[in-house]
Amino acid sequence: MKHTKTLMLLASAAFMLFACGKEEPTPEPQTPAVPQIIIDTDIASSTDDLFAMQLLYRYASQGRCNLLGVVVDRMGDTNAAVADLMNNYYGFPTLPIALERNGTHERFAYINYTPIAQATDDDGNLLFARTYSDYSSLPDGYVLYRRLLANAPDGSVTIMLTGIPSTIANLLTSGADQYSSLSGVELVRRKVKRLYFMATKLKPGSEQEVSAGYNRMMHPEAARTLVQLWPDEVDVILSPSAVGDMVEYAPEQVIGDIDWTDFHPIKQIYMRFDCNTGQRMWDPMLPLQEFEGDSLIALSPRGRISIGADNKVSFTADPDGNIRYQIPGDEAWAQRMLDLIRASNR
Repeated sequence: MKHTKTLMLLASAAFMLFACGKEEPTPEPQTPAVPQIIIDTDIASSTDDLFAMQLLYRYASQGRCNLLGVVVDRMGDTNAAVADLMNNYYGFPTLPIALERNGTHERFAYINYTPIAQATDDDGNLLFARTYSDYSSLPDGYVLYRRLLANAPDGSVTIMLTGIPSTIANLLTSGADQYSSLSGVELVRRKVKRLYFMATKLKPGSEQEVSAGYNRMMHPEAARTLVQLWPDEVDVILSPSAVGDMVEYAPEQVIGDIDWTDFHPIKQIYMRFDCNTGQRMWDPMLPLQEFEGDSLIALSPRGRISIGADNKVSFTADPDGNIRYQIPGDEAWAQRMLDLIRASNR
């Protein structure tokens, strides 16, 4: 019996040595259960960006998505400062910010509300907290893109492009760096699940838009790069301006909806600057599509787009295409969209 116990102990020890010495298999990376979002915005040009960001902050606070970073695609430190105060106000002070430094030099803004970042109270203190004091230290937009994508699981990232495609173009033409050995195109192909882009004037029944949309007009070369290099395997949902045109959020309504405080960046912007410039809720159509469901905003059949020499976009239906675009609804639909946006103020 003693001999038998000794053999059993030796066998058990041998098994343990074998098990401990055996290399454990590396677990496969798990795709997160919620969308991983990168915000790409031309903030401080019009106010619809603010409401799109507010919706995303709210969804993130509810655990419905994870915000990875904010790319400011309008050149200029003052624009990044507005993104900084928005991150802070909504509880994301460490959310990375990057700034476009090789984009369009056109500085036109429908509403230049950048001074809000320097607004002070009666004691001379900044009205809204900011994380950064020196925005020259921010990384270039495409560099932050490469870092965030390299660290993300495959096929997990959704990009919300509400602005100018300059940074996306610079990402696509980028090469290997300290973050990834992949080219920009391959990094997007591997890591990105979907791109939302507020652009074009496409509408049902038209194969070619009448004129260039604002976001493409601001940097047409970047738009061409996006169309030519974007991987066919990665879906794109366009939000034509006709969709947001349906949804008006009047300045007096905005101020009235935030009656519970004066300490609110959007309310302060509407109180301090003339926002009655024909603003519509274009950019919020992107997060509303992602989080409220495709049944809420109709989509075109799949297809492909090209940009002609006249800078007009042509859409060709193709069941294997990776492009779809949003289709505006009726007045009842527009009211429902507005109600969802207004609810994010509360």
